[in-house]
Amino acid sequence: MKAGRNTPGGVPAARQQQAREVAAARSELGVLLFTLDPALPQAELAQQLAEQFAELQLPSRVATAGPQRVAAVMDGSFTGIDVLVVLGDAGADTEDRLMELVEWLLANGRGALAKNLIFAQLGQPPKHRPVPAFARVVLERNFAAEARKSGLRFPWAASSHPSWELAGAVLDYATGLGAE
Repeated sequence: MKAGRNTPGGVPAARQQQAREVAAARSELGVLLFTLDPALPQAELAQQLAEQFAELQLPSRVATAGPQRVAAVMDGSFTGIDVLVVLGDAGADTEDRLMELVEWLLANGRGALAKNLIFAQLGQPPKHRPVPAFARVVLERNFAAEARKSGLRFPWAASSHPSWELAGAVLDYATGLGAE
């Protein structure tokens, strides 16, 4: 981000405006971070999102679930969700698992979430493979390991582009800019 486009606290000004719009439209933003693989750093990413929404003073609830879809339904994970973020990696079978989840959501009455989900992908996909046709945010493959190694809760600067990319995608979705 360019200097001057962030507030003194490091929060992008455009994201603050979106947070105000979301807060005006609903009392709480419900986000579900659904992982396709239990080995992925789901808890760290959920914590990052929750802290960024708190920094934006946006009332929110960031829940986690997955990869078992039926267990997520039984736990009530899909109830009250405004934005679905699906966490996957750049593995060869990730797109198949993502599409299975989408088909399952469509078949189980959650079409709005299935059609406009955000795919948070850890690592870059190989260049010869097509990317899924969803809103996609590519995250550094080792961001959780770097956070633990540095001793800081989140080692990246609050004003850096990657740190706000996923939160920005969620806000875009919540304000209707990401939904099709």
